[in-house]
Amino acid sequence: MKKISKIFSRSKVISLDLYLERVLYDRKVGYYQNKNPFGTKGDFITAPNISNLFCEMVAIWMISFWENLKKPKNFNFVELGPGNGDFCLILIKTLKNFPEVFDSVNIMLYEKSERLIKIQKKRIISKKVSWIKNLNKIKKGPIIFFGNEFLDALPI
Repeated sequence: MKKISKIFSRSKVISLDLYLERVLYDRKVGYYQNKNPFGTKGDFITAPNISNLFCEMVAIWMISFWENLKKPKNFNFVELGPGNGDFCLILIKTLKNFPEVFDSVNIMLYEKSERLIKIQKKRIISKKVSWIKNLNKIKKGPIIFFGNEFLDALPI
């Protein structure tokens, strides 16, 4: 009952967007704030947790897309909801085999959960990666938005 009272605070009626914000990201009761839900000890497993192949295939597609754009010197790859960082780690490892692409890409991780950001920052040690909380902070240039299970994780 304490969790419910924290979600609803003074009113028994709140908007759906505020309710979802609280149950997912509230510092005390938010689902993504209090545990790492990914992997064998979590509530679900995503493709990057199972095999590198999924990430490697996306990297190869990205390289092809970059070539179709006439190999821009700078392009942005924005991962929406990077979870525990598995996808990004494999992406970086794969792109290092293609130095021209690796040098051109700016990898940005869009994550709202402070807990997951801490997990990601411990695991992802690369100057190619930055974290953003506002999509307006994306650098100019071509952008690839990637959301592996990002929309699936939204409750509606």
